[in-house]
Amino acid sequence: MKTYRRQTAQRLIVTVLLLALPMNIYAWEPNTRDRDAAIKSGNLDAYVANLGKWVSQKVPTSITKKSIDALFKDPKFMSAVIERRFITRVWGPPSLGDWAKANPKNAKFVSWVMSNPKIMDMALLTRTPSVGWARVDDSWSIHIAALKTWQEIYYADSASRKGLYLRLAVACALRPPGTGNRGAGQAKEQSSCFDRYMYYHKAHAAKELFPSFDTLTTWELTHVVSSPASNLDLSWGREALNTWNPGFRRNENVVAMVSQVWRRGSQVPYHDFSCVAAGGGKCGPRSSFGVFINQAFGIPSIGVGQPGHAAVAWRGRDGNWQIGYGRGWNVSKLFDRNKMSGSEFVAMTKERKTPIFAWTEHLRWLAGTLEKPDGGYLPPANRQYANPRATAVYALRNAVPAVYGNIKRAKAAAAAKSDFKPERPIKVAPGVIHVEAEDFFTKSNVGVENCYTGGKQVYYPALTAHAMCGYKMNVPKTGTYGFTARVAVINWGQRLYIRSFGAMYPVKSAKAANVFRNQQEVHGPGQAIDRDLTTRWAMDFGKDKGWIELDLGQPRKISKIIIDERALNYIKKHQIDYRVGGAWKKLLEGDYIKNYVKSFPPVTARYVRLSSFDTDAPTGGPTVRDFSVGNVFDGNGFVDIPWAPAMEKDKKGGMSGRWQTTKPMDMYLVKGEQKIWVCTQTLPGQRSVAMRWFELKPKRTQFMPVPGGLGRPPGG
Repeated sequence: MKTYRRQTAQRLIVTVLLLALPMNIYAWEPNTRDRDAAIKSGNLDAYVANLGKWVSQKVPTSITKKSIDALFKDPKFMSAVIERRFITRVWGPPSLGDWAKANPKNAKFVSWVMSNPKIMDMALLTRTPSVGWARVDDSWSIHIAALKTWQEIYYADSASRKGLYLRLAVACALRPPGTGNRGAGQAKEQSSCFDRYMYYHKAHAAKELFPSFDTLTTWELTHVVSSPASNLDLSWGREALNTWNPGFRRNENVVAMVSQVWRRGSQVPYHDFSCVAAGGGKCGPRSSFGVFINQAFGIPSIGVGQPGHAAVAWRGRDGNWQIGYGRGWNVSKLFDRNKMSGSEFVAMTKERKTPIFAWTEHLRWLAGTLEKPDGGYLPPANRQYANPRATAVYALRNAVPAVYGNIKRAKAAAAAKSDFKPERPIKVAPGVIHVEAEDFFTKSNVGVENCYTGGKQVYYPALTAHAMCGYKMNVPKTGTYGFTARVAVINWGQRLYIRSFGAMYPVKSAKAANVFRNQQEVHGPGQAIDRDLTTRWAMDFGKDKGWIELDLGQPRKISKIIIDERALNYIKKHQIDYRVGGAWKKLLEGDYIKNYVKSFPPVTARYVRLSSFDTDAPTGGPTVRDFSVGNVFDGNGFVDIPWAPAMEKDKKGGMSGRWQTTKPMDMYLVKGEQKIWVCTQTLPGQRSVAMRWFELKPKRTQFMPVPGGLGRPPGG
């Protein structure tokens, strides 16, 4: 009897175990213990197979949006779908398991990633292509090299494990430097992913990037960190723009700096992006520069191709991508192997901002799990033979269209604020006249900007014929002064024209043969003797011949003449006379006037006349900004502004876009109130110039009396 009972009990135990076995298999669900054991062993195959089977068992036979949405709200279910997708998408060699097994640090990192579904989801969605056919093909992967880079950042910087710096780390791992649009100015040797991560981390911590950088998604960050520019160049881009024209910072519109890159063939080798800015180029280099300057400030940007042209696109502060320096999105294609159309790119960037993008991709991942739960991969061409439930999931995905309208955009973390800062006190040496650039009494075609480092600065725009500022000052002593200016340029061959008024004779009155439309108050002869370079005497169109006559009020000894016609250069042939008694005598003659500075043997005269016999203007009509005579020259001349590529900063100063002080130019000034004009060179090659201040340092003083009570320099 006892034997029978014992045998019966054994049979019951075996039966229970047999019945319980399939229940245990079905009851398995992802757990930390099994995951860590699989990572430690380096064999993830069984773990992936269990994930797939468990997910498949959870999916009901009847596929509806309601049933799928219910599953997607289950964190354990979604964690399993995401985890399986991540493991099967990492591609080697070595395999993810072999790499994790290689050393404890690798295993710890892989365990951290796989225990965080949101982090894996972020990486997978970032890596998901935007182009439609590539999403459908679904054959993309994440190379193990990306995990190696990510791991390096993970251990080097604990801040990279959450928030913005986590997104930045993933972006750097998935899109290394140099994988963005390559072109003019790119670095010969690309930075490492780790260096690029640390570069933007430090720039962000130092508040050198725009506030919108805080709101960027990981995918958007890939279009920043993938820049082919060197880190040194990216720093130069910010410094140059902040220094030279901080006005471009308004509304994060730094891409407007492209307007300063010449449309021409460059005469400067493209060593770096400072050379692109200085040398210019056709549409390709301009597009490259636009992408670069956006990325320097942390703005996602790409180059786009158009029929016979290249343009630049960037993410605006409102989250929408826009295109500039070309035509619209409808004629654009991306510069990548997929040749994605511009219209599709805009649609996909909008979809990425909505939950529908993640929902659609999660359905794709789920369908892939149902096709091959054991972790295998079913080629797209064979999916017509897939599990019916997988086919149903794909059908559900395609039946729910993405909605692009009414999308809530990510806003900047901080509202736009003025970049104005209080100015630091400037120490001025005794006897030196220091003038802030914004302290003019009048100006023409010149802007005033808040200086990025404090105070204000003036900005002379490019290709503007009459850009100038006029200043009044009290000169303590008569003598020669050295003029220096604090300026910044991004192009070579730039210079300023400086002119003082006070040493040459005042003019009592002037008359002319003709005045443009008889506008005496605007274009009369008095406008050429008012010591104001913003005004001018002009004649009617079609008048090739004419004259302007000066009355000095009394006979004076004259040996110097200055005539200012730099920008217009209309007068092709001229003659200068002076009157003795009732007769005119020829003093000088010549062809073009331009910037006319002449010395001659002294003569005594009260009346002096400039006559024009021919003009080079299409419609005729001489015009003169200033006509001065005297026995001592007013200060006048051109100040050259040096330029050197930014990459030469450590060698020769790298003066492109940075503040620098010009070499001194001698100017003779007389005691008392004087006017000084600072103008940009009005020749065809003039580009933009920023000025912070200028100074006049005394070199020597003389107190020798001359006619009219003016001081006289040695040899004057």
